[in-house]
Amino acid sequence: MLLGLGCREIEDPAPNPEIPSPTAPNQLQVDSEPVRAQMTLPDFARVAQAVGPSVVGVISTVEVGSSRMRGIGSGMVVSVQGEILTNEHVVRDAASIKVQLSDHTQVDADVVVADPLFDLAVLQLRGNFNTLQPIRFRAPERPPTPGEWIMAIGQPFGLGDTVTVGVISGLGRDHADLGRPPDLEPEGIWSFIQTDASINIGNSGGPLVDLDGRVLGITTAVRQDGQGLAFAIPSAMALQFIDEVRTYRRMRHARLGIQARNDNEVDGLPTAVRVTRVDPDGPGDRASLAVDDVILSINGQPITRVSEVAYLSQLAGVGAEVTLTIRRAKDQRTEQLVIIPEMAT
Repeated sequence: MLLGLGCREIEDPAPNPEIPSPTAPNQLQVDSEPVRAQMTLPDFARVAQAVGPSVVGVISTVEVGSSRMRGIGSGMVVSVQGEILTNEHVVRDAASIKVQLSDHTQVDADVVVADPLFDLAVLQLRGNFNTLQPIRFRAPERPPTPGEWIMAIGQPFGLGDTVTVGVISGLGRDHADLGRPPDLEPEGIWSFIQTDASINIGNSGGPLVDLDGRVLGITTAVRQDGQGLAFAIPSAMALQFIDEVRTYRRMRHARLGIQARNDNEVDGLPTAVRVTRVDPDGPGDRASLAVDDVILSINGQPITRVSEVAYLSQLAGVGAEVTLTIRRAKDQRTEQLVIIPEMAT
């Protein structure tokens, strides 16, 4: 829209000495009276009251030789039929599992599916239980944003109904960013949310929620050599996991049929993902991917690391069309290829 048509001429206003002139690009901008945004702290008590009934404790008993050990973790109700979502490592090798509901009653539970590559598990409560309140998830179309307020609820060290608050500190963290913890699979599908909310042993499997009480992530790990460095699996992956478990009684692992490596020797890019192998007649081969291709984005989302390729491909799902933007190494041209992930054997 052209706004100048039909306007009368006016005199140029006198220059404002407080506003840097466009002809002085090196002049520093200094605000003598900075604008302070009005801020009201969130009502964290309201969020805790809304989410609390959906959070449970997960008590697993593991047999070690002739003795038994008990572990405590957290989880969340995801259906009125008694489905519980938690971390796989919370129930790993468990001989028996009990779930402590918000009214402190304990109910036996069975593992439906537990997958270490995603560190997620769905449990099913046994027998009769009181009315359950399923937790709500935020739509994947509204991903978390760094700086956003969040709340974690769980059972650190068995201290039930513990609430901590913080912000989203970062996104897209992988196994290396977590300090390569031995309890998580190095080849897992990781794209962790980072938060500074206090997370401790026993919080694993509990929800990380926004100010509307909707799940953004599943609290999973802390970095042992740091403080204020806690990590959660994004709710988008948890939602896919639940859907796959309900549909297929397992989590189907997406396969692209390629190998790749992180590369910092690509012109114009600080880091990039370079294809190092293409399996014959695999999804990548059928999409015309080639060795030395540089993957720039998946479904329009820029990527810089191999872990992002794995995560976004899995999030798209087996059989879905995935659009890759690539740079051909030889002539530097950019192309778009459609690849359809297949199920890994």
